[in-house]
Amino acid sequence: MKRRKPHIWLITTDQMRADAIGFEDRNVITPALDTLAGEGTVFERAYCASPVCTPSRASIFTGRYPHVHGAWNIGVSLAEDEMTLCDHLKLLNYRTAGVGKMHFRPQCKSGFSNDAENPETRDRGRVTDGTYYGFDEHRISEDNGIGPYVDWLREQNPEWAERFLRDRCRTADAEGDVWESDMPEELTQTYWIAEQSIDAIERHAGDRPLFLWTSFVDPHHPFNPPRAYAQVYAETNIPLPRSEEGPDRLRPEHLSGQKGDYWPGGGERHSLSDTHLRRLIRNYYAMITFIDGQIGSIREAWKAKGMDDDLLIVFTADHGELLGDHGLMYKGPWFYEGLTRVPLIMRGPGIRSSHRTTALMENVDIVPTLLEAIGEKHPYGVQGRSQMPVIRGEASAVRHSAVTAYDARDRGIHAVCMRTDDDKLIVFEGEAYGELYDLEQDPQERRNRYFDPVYREKKQQLMEKLVQRMMGSRDPLPPRKSFW
Repeated sequence: MKRRKPHIWLITTDQMRADAIGFEDRNVITPALDTLAGEGTVFERAYCASPVCTPSRASIFTGRYPHVHGAWNIGVSLAEDEMTLCDHLKLLNYRTAGVGKMHFRPQCKSGFSNDAENPETRDRGRVTDGTYYGFDEHRISEDNGIGPYVDWLREQNPEWAERFLRDRCRTADAEGDVWESDMPEELTQTYWIAEQSIDAIERHAGDRPLFLWTSFVDPHHPFNPPRAYAQVYAETNIPLPRSEEGPDRLRPEHLSGQKGDYWPGGGERHSLSDTHLRRLIRNYYAMITFIDGQIGSIREAWKAKGMDDDLLIVFTADHGELLGDHGLMYKGPWFYEGLTRVPLIMRGPGIRSSHRTTALMENVDIVPTLLEAIGEKHPYGVQGRSQMPVIRGEASAVRHSAVTAYDARDRGIHAVCMRTDDDKLIVFEGEAYGELYDLEQDPQERRNRYFDPVYREKKQQLMEKLVQRMMGSRDPLPPRKSFW
């Protein structure tokens, strides 16, 4: 008798650094994720496709690069004819459910985009059977309050619903969007996402495998965890990130504000006091601990349903957070490790346990890796590479570089970063400026060698590799049907 394919649980957070997790930093309390890491394989060098939400999320879900799937920045929709992980799994008789932040479509209700309708209401009848990006069911809760969470919150407590919507755009004081929330834990967005995920598990009939995407909105700013979680970190000694001195050190001419003061995603230089920055970092960690507890609760639901032993789990984030590194906050047109390196844990049938690897991984690799893990072939058109040879111990690496791109073409900036084992090269379209870091000698990325004559040959070699990577990342679709 042919064995049924395993259930799949994809967990994502928004704006979570790879080092903001217990097994990388003992200051961060994440027992559920630490347990997951002990049961599976940790990719220590996994990188996002873009340092902002929409393009990276679309790459996680399609296995294709932003310049190919078309959702090149925030405010742009993922093309409706893109095949997603859900589409591939539905062909294998999976039931598919998504809870939380999707961000495949613009979230604004008015403004620069004419494509800014409610992200739930539009389906893709041309691709599958009319489902939302391949989801049989979806319960969206975006970070600006769009979706059923706010409707539910209004039913539970209208006053808190209005405060939630107001707080999404709140600036606590002159030093940043940081405060401790008094909203009851059971009314928060994080708790709601967990409860909706648990409900999807409990209602699953069990007649076919289940794919569940649990997508938490946090630890995205504003940094406003429930007060009880913030108090856990009240006495934690938080080391401050180093900031280079000098007003022009971080912003070359093309990022100085002359072409616009705001880049989609942020990436601003901060002016926070040391006291306030420590409070911000503590709150950031508190949000992660809150999420970790909810992951533990959902995991218990899988176990109670008898589905945990046959469960393939992937935990990751869409991108990181600058969190004061190099004097910067949030995300945007920067490629420092804190922003581009993301957590990546895999656990389940066929996945080595208690294993950590330094093999380079891109988040476009998630789709082909999951499909090979359940015994399926690499779909034509998916650009990522399966990491199963690394997981099984058959190869030390399947790729020798990782590429991250930031495209804000309508605001005058387009940059591509290539990370290799030892170096990082960043090229800006139309600019003489660039960045080159010798990560072996300078892991904190504090000395830009782009114009250093000693690194001229190294830069040339990296440029050639980047050209090869970009040539190889062209869209393979549609497939050729004939040679005549």
